[in-house]
Amino acid sequence: MKLLKDLIECNTYEGDYTGIIEVIRDFVAGKTNGTVIEQPVAEKKSNVIVRFGNPQLVINCHMDTVIPAGDWNRPPLLLYQDEERLYGLGTADTKGNIYMVLKAVEAAKPKDLMLLFSIDEESGSKTGVQYFLDSDYGKDLKAAIVCEPTSLVFANRHKGVYSYYVEHRTEGGHSSIKAESAVVEAAKDIIDLDAQGFNIGKVECANASNVVAQNCRFKASVRTYEEPEAASDRIRKISRKGIIISSFIGRPLENDRPHISGADCELDFWTEAPLFQNAGINAVVFGAGNIRQAHKINEYVEIQQLSDGQKIIEKIIGEEK
Repeated sequence: MKLLKDLIECNTYEGDYTGIIEVIRDFVAGKTNGTVIEQPVAEKKSNVIVRFGNPQLVINCHMDTVIPAGDWNRPPLLLYQDEERLYGLGTADTKGNIYMVLKAVEAAKPKDLMLLFSIDEESGSKTGVQYFLDSDYGKDLKAAIVCEPTSLVFANRHKGVYSYYVEHRTEGGHSSIKAESAVVEAAKDIIDLDAQGFNIGKVECANASNVVAQNCRFKASVRTYEEPEAASDRIRKISRKGIIISSFIGRPLENDRPHISGADCELDFWTEAPLFQNAGINAVVFGAGNIRQAHKINEYVEIQQLSDGQKIIEKIIGEEK
């Protein structure tokens, strides 16, 4: 488990990927015959591409994690075992899958395969996968496996997720004078959007109690199979007077002909698989770990899942020979 220990110890949630890139590069160089390519995106940020032969299949894992929240029993960047579970930040989402894929590659010794370890899945408005797809690195790819915690189920569909900032501006004034309040107008929107299935996130209003609010902004998101334009039209119709600014567009995954036999499952969460699918690369989602553990205190993955998942990946990439 040294490889997983080294991966967990790397702090990627602050935007510095140099440590985890070194761990992956050293493992690939020492245990496989793959060629490592770094695709720079920003300072201390690069996608890591590993190439074997002439690949048509790419396996993707994101290298970043969310910021650890709450009081962990032990430091979140410390891997530890308790019975049949491995605990640590990213064990489920999704450094455990990086470990699983690398160990599978070490064992199976694929002839033709590409691995993509990408940046900013958890926080970027333009993710590492999109930078990869905008380049020539994946131009010959036909299929993709996107690793996320699916409890070892192959999934071929999930809703899209679209996020918006909604801002209300009014003239405001002294609270002794009846005037239109940006807070009240935003509150009306929030109630209606919630009733229509939108999630309401952070609300920002900086006003004194004796001032009628001039400005109020909140964030709203919706999970749907609608296309972005339809979802944007819907939020504009619901919002009375708000200024709508799109902040994230994550299209749905709808793969009616998955390249993995038996892949027929809908996920409750969004992944980057639609980015591949929309680029003409047949994409499914698969991985060890359960989504209920992702982004939680004392995140863990079951050891048996890593073992079973490794064997599944070995079989798939062995067939690429």
